[in-house]
Amino acid sequence: MIKIKNFIPARQFKHNPNRFNVMSSGMGTQSNAIICMIHAGILPKPDVIVAADTEREASNVFEYQKKHIQPLCDEMNIPYYIVPKSQFTNVDLVQPSSGMTLAGYYSEWDGRKENGECRGKQPGYCSARWKREVIERFLNKKYGQSYLTKRGVDMWMGMSLDEPKRIKVTTGKWHRVYPLFEMMITRQMAIQFVEQYNLPTPPRSACWMCPNRRESEWLWMKENVPEDFKKACEHEKEIQKDNPHLWLTKYGVPLADAPLKSNGMDEQLDLVQFCDSGMCFV
Repeated sequence: MIKIKNFIPARQFKHNPNRFNVMSSGMGTQSNAIICMIHAGILPKPDVIVAADTEREASNVFEYQKKHIQPLCDEMNIPYYIVPKSQFTNVDLVQPSSGMTLAGYYSEWDGRKENGECRGKQPGYCSARWKREVIERFLNKKYGQSYLTKRGVDMWMGMSLDEPKRIKVTTGKWHRVYPLFEMMITRQMAIQFVEQYNLPTPPRSACWMCPNRRESEWLWMKENVPEDFKKACEHEKEIQKDNPHLWLTKYGVPLADAPLKSNGMDEQLDLVQFCDSGMCFV
């Protein structure tokens, strides 16, 4: 178990103070761990912490930020902005130029499997349109496009050691860096760190209507946050007015009637691994 008072990461995070440092928070497990590590002095202070509000984020995620994370940021005197996506993009569920739906819904467009489940799944790229682009546009407006271009921006991402496929090397103005990955910290280690910081187990970040939710997560929402589950059921009905072949689960039946079950395992795969952009920050 992690002991904060003598916690020494396997490797140190290479911080470049000459660039503008942004903690790009997804408001989920690993992002919360990074903020706790900043507060503990294990990581240096970034210039700012920014999260994009997809305007469909799970209720418990916002509650956790308000109750546990915002006070830490205030104590450190680090600005923490949660930016509504609608202020910086006109892209919502449908791509204006193509009419394609953004979220990766399950589809029966190509028929169904022998067991009755949907045969296909829509590609999803809402992460880039709802999060990455929103945060970059906010930063350009807030701090000046020319200033950030001249100085360069290091975007701190929350990917951990057990997520190598999500690591993307970038250069230029927007340079992604990975504190947890560099320090060889896994997702489970990040959870333990937050818990030993005397905070509740951090929830995963995900939109309440995300088709990439595991069945156990749909069940948890249904039992613990029924208002979000109800919104997801209504959302499914709404998208089917124009796209009757799309569904939120592989079963291809109304979410309220889906035979959801939990396998009792805490899989290490995050929701984001099913997103095409790898930028969901979950």
